[in-house]
Amino acid sequence: AVVSTQSTGSHIKVLGNNFAGRFSKPAPGKPVDKPLVAGRNPHYTDLKEGKTYMWCACGASTHQPFCDSSHTRGNLTPVAFTAEKSKARWLCMCKQTKDPPYCDGSHLDVEVQTAKEGQPVS
Repeated sequence: AVVSTQSTGSHIKVLGNNFAGRFSKPAPGKPVDKPLVAGRNPHYTDLKEGKTYMWCACGASTHQPFCDSSHTRGNLTPVAFTAEKSKARWLCMCKQTKDPPYCDGSHLDVEVQTAKEGQPVS
């Protein structure tokens, strides 16, 4: 929505609804129970202490490994996490990790290595 301010006449962009609420419930669409493989190798990322990140859990984001609200296909929602220290970490790109958002080596499984990027693991 766009709102016009009376004092300056300028326009301000206003987020519809509650921004955090966009991440707490599934977007409409066909339910998805398996994430898409965004990549077959983890992404080495510099994290900043105290900053909260939204890790893409569905694999549909074009800004991997982070969420860009592309999760319109179903019931997978991003994982919010706050960096405890400023340091680089390996973030999961195959979306099969048991320790989201961090890589746990799941990308080494044959099923992940043979999966097509942009498709779920069979």
